[in-house]
Amino acid sequence: MNPRGHVGLNLIITSLVAYALGMRGLYVNSIIILSTALSTLPDIDIRLRIAHRKYTHNLFLAAIIAFFIGYLTHVIGLGFNLGFWSVFAGMTTHLIGDLMTYRGFNPLAPIGERNYSLKLFKSSNKAVNDTFLVAGAVTYMLYLALLNAPT
Repeated sequence: MNPRGHVGLNLIITSLVAYALGMRGLYVNSIIILSTALSTLPDIDIRLRIAHRKYTHNLFLAAIIAFFIGYLTHVIGLGFNLGFWSVFAGMTTHLIGDLMTYRGFNPLAPIGERNYSLKLFKSSNKAVNDTFLVAGAVTYMLYLALLNAPT
């Protein structure tokens, strides 16, 4: 997926999870927005010019970075959960998005050795990426509207 697709997929997943759990408020919205901003973090490997989807695309690294950032947000008084869930959600939704593409990778590294791919579409498919972006924006707006609707 390209960045637009990752942003949209993150908004879809985080909004649906927050809605399903009845979570609302500034803190939850901060996590949704921060995780969306961080949803392209695993693609730092492209900028660093290291093997794409090898070292930065796995749950193990996502958890390590999430714990580290959670600790930092705790130390500065923003709470562990803000940093942890923002990073972990952003990186995890990125992995989910990349799993849908043709190019396989190992999201379970370093535990497993197998590459996974659902082979649903090319990561460069503009229509798919734009659809995810629009669907994500709509899902987030619906989440905000439904949780703030008068009962």
